[in-house]
Amino acid sequence: MMKKNGFTLAEVLITLAIIGVVATLTLPALMTNTQEQQARTALKKGINTLTEAAQMNSAIAGFDYASFNETSTNNSESQSLYGLLASRTTVDYQTTGTTTNEAKAVNNGASNFVVFFRDGSAIAFPNDANTLITNATVKAMQQDGLVYGIKALYDTNGAKGPNLLSNCQGNAGMLNSAAVNDTGKDCSVKANRVIKDQFGIRLRGGFAVPNGAAAQWAFNN
Repeated sequence: MMKKNGFTLAEVLITLAIIGVVATLTLPALMTNTQEQQARTALKKGINTLTEAAQMNSAIAGFDYASFNETSTNNSESQSLYGLLASRTTVDYQTTGTTTNEAKAVNNGASNFVVFFRDGSAIAFPNDANTLITNATVKAMQQDGLVYGIKALYDTNGAKGPNLLSNCQGNAGMLNSAAVNDTGKDCSVKANRVIKDQFGIRLRGGFAVPNGAAAQWAFNN
């Protein structure tokens, strides 16, 4: 009589149980790494897009992020940050931070002005003459020959969650309204590094640049 080789039901069940345990232990780490990579890629794309917009606008209209003289949030022809973005990027819509649920999500309820792009990302920035036009810190010339620039928040996926600020302080729940000063922090230490969907950036001259240790790490890695 021919002997048949095979697995018993008990052996199959034990194997499946082992696979389940391994998957349970490894999937969260894989998901985190994937989300971090997506956020880093989106940040790089956003910074490149914002840089190209400023440089194109400088060539065509004669002004970039360092030379605004208006604070309009509805006139695409004005020499304002909104005017530059509306003319040189694919803007979906814009709103203040307390008028829509989408803007509230990005801003954590703050009153910053928010521009949403058609790729799903968004940028939030203060919109007042003191900040964008005359503020001494914004206009201060740095050693590299460019002004310090306008601080802004770049959200890689707009109103979608988690709407948390990337940082190098190990704070996995940091909202964008919190005071963040991770400059000089070591983001190469994994325990310190929290990469979420929001990053600090600065708009200076013809460039957008990372602002803060987390944004710098994400942009350079």
